[in-house]
Amino acid sequence: MERQREHREEINLSGDSDDDDNVPDVATCQKLVEQFAELTNTDEACAQFYLQDRQWDLERAVNAFFEAKTGGIKVLQDGDEPEVVVTFDSKLVSVLEEGVMTEEAPKKFCFMTWNIDGLDEKNLKKRTKAVATVIDREKADIVFLQEAIPNTFTYLEQLLPQFLFIAGGVDNYFTLTLLRRTTVHFDDQTLEPFANTSMGRNLLCVEAHIGELKLQLLNSHLESTAEFTRERVEQLKLAFTKMKGAPPGVTTLFGGDLNLRDKEVVQAGLPQGVVDLWEACGQRPECRYTWDTTRNTNREFPGRFKPRLRFDRVYLHAPSCSTPTAVPLHFGLVGLQRVNNTQSFPSDHWGIVVHFEIGKKGSGGIGVVPSTNGPSTSSQANSLKRKR
Repeated sequence: MERQREHREEINLSGDSDDDDNVPDVATCQKLVEQFAELTNTDEACAQFYLQDRQWDLERAVNAFFEAKTGGIKVLQDGDEPEVVVTFDSKLVSVLEEGVMTEEAPKKFCFMTWNIDGLDEKNLKKRTKAVATVIDREKADIVFLQEAIPNTFTYLEQLLPQFLFIAGGVDNYFTLTLLRRTTVHFDDQTLEPFANTSMGRNLLCVEAHIGELKLQLLNSHLESTAEFTRERVEQLKLAFTKMKGAPPGVTTLFGGDLNLRDKEVVQAGLPQGVVDLWEACGQRPECRYTWDTTRNTNREFPGRFKPRLRFDRVYLHAPSCSTPTAVPLHFGLVGLQRVNNTQSFPSDHWGIVVHFEIGKKGSGGIGVVPSTNGPSTSSQANSLKRKR
């Protein structure tokens, strides 16, 4: 009995004798403690407290932890309206049991951004399921979504329990940032409403890290339509300022449905050191237009004119110091196939997928430079064009 008591003291067990039969062996307890701490970003002492109180049931313990934080929802408020929500899905435990937990940080990661068109009710559930299927198939680690609505938000949580969801709102339509729980560690979030918006737009800012790679993740849906170009340029300037203001050693990814025209980027002024990733990865013409009514038939336009624009973009700012950063390897599009048993694509936008390697920025830059073939919004390419 004394030896058993010593074992329990080693992991700070303190239950009544009636609960002894519910206590797993020491190795199992330690594994549960580590999983709880990983999922909740807490320490082992907190993990032991919640696990002991719930007979070492990981799912109950994690749910209890998040329920203690405002009923399972973490909310930032501006006035009376909740703006940012961080959620936990109870299916996560079964998903984790199928995966492999490791303490070694990945050397590569996958990023996606996609306007999922939750405002279009046609085939909405099937389209949303197709979005989740693509996210899962691409093995994305970080996902920016725009035009999510409450119903699609809830459905995506059910379909993708392996992700932490951070929402830029709870009403109408809003942005979502998803972080894969086993590879990307959530640190903090803020929400910055645009003062000039008439459409409820904002900048959802998430701080996270992958091993030693520190990330600032900026997800936004800038003001829509050509009539709001002035507001959109001002919003873009604010986002660029946020990128440049990142702390030393932090890599920033800014993206989303930015509704941009190239001339608007020129008006805003692309800051030195900020890279447009479509340009940086070679400007492949087949990946240029993310809203393309010549290929995507979710939006029908009468007549012969079929607009296509590069509304969705991703920008990267790497730290100047010699610290780990994200080196882009590949830029592509997703969502190009129709949803099974429908005539719809998953969205009227194509999604963007970017694969990164985690490396260090050397004297030669981040390994890729903006291409100068064709129209460009980068300061380097524009400078070259002016000299011709």
